[in-house]
Amino acid sequence: MPSIDLTDTSDGPPPGSSTYYALQRCPPQQRTGLTALLRFHVQVRSIVNAVSDLSVAQAKLAWWNAQLIAMEQGRAEHPALRALGPFMQASGLSPQALRGVIDSVQIDLQQNRWMDRAALLHYAKACSGQTLRNGAVLLGLASLADHPAAVELGVGLRLTSSIRHLGRDAAQGRIYLPLDALLRHGVTAAQIQQRRMDAGVVALLREQTALTRQTLESALAGLVPFPRAQTAPLRALGAMALALLREIERSDYAVLHQRISLTPLRKLWISRTCS
Repeated sequence: MPSIDLTDTSDGPPPGSSTYYALQRCPPQQRTGLTALLRFHVQVRSIVNAVSDLSVAQAKLAWWNAQLIAMEQGRAEHPALRALGPFMQASGLSPQALRGVIDSVQIDLQQNRWMDRAALLHYAKACSGQTLRNGAVLLGLASLADHPAAVELGVGLRLTSSIRHLGRDAAQGRIYLPLDALLRHGVTAAQIQQRRMDAGVVALLREQTALTRQTLESALAGLVPFPRAQTAPLRALGAMALALLREIERSDYAVLHQRISLTPLRKLWISRTCS
C-alpha cells in the first residue's frame, strides 16, 4: 500500500482561509460533514503537488479508488471517509459521487496543458464542480444537485485558483489556461514559465479573469431561488472568489510574480455580509 496518512485527524480548513469562513455559515452538524468532504478533497488533490513519481501517484489513486469501494461496504480506512460516510448515507449520496476529484488528479497525471476552454471546463467540473455539488447535498439542498449552479460554482472557484496560482503552477510545469487562448494573445507557455509579463500576457489574464467572473456570477445567480440560509456557505465562497479576482485586477494581474490574497478580516466581512 502506498504511504497514506491514516492518522490524519485535522479538524478542517485552516483559520483565515476562505473555506474556514464559509463553513462558519452553516450549522455545526452540517459543518462536520462538509469538513470531512473537504478533507477528502484536499487529501486526494495533494497528490498532484506532493508526489513527483508517476508510479507512486498512480498507486495512491488506486488506493483511493479502493477506499471508495470499501466505503460502500462500511470498511473505509481513511479518517476523512469514515467521518464522511454517515453524512453521505443520510443524504443519499453514493461513495461513487466522490470519484470526480480522483478523476481530476488522473487528468493532471496525464497532461499539463489544456487545448481549449472546453477541455479546461471538463477538468474543473471533475476537480471542484463535483465536490461543490456534493457539498450542496450535504447542506440539505438535494434539488440543487440537479441544478447547474453548484457545479458551476465549483468550476468558477477552480478557475479562480488557477489564475491566482498561475506562477506557482507554471514553475511546476502545469499551465491551467487554454492553449488556444495563449495563441490568440501571442503568448507562449515558455513565456509564462519564465514569468515574462508583457501586453499579451496581461490581455490573456484580463480575458480569463473576465470569463471566470462570468462563471461565478452565473453560479451565484443560479443559487437565488434556493433558501438563503442553506446556500449561505456557497454564496460566501463565490463572493470571496469574486473579491479575489478584483484584487488580481487591481494588481495588474501580477500573478506570475506574487501570491495575491484577501486578508482574513476581509474574508470574514465578505462571508458575513454577502447577499
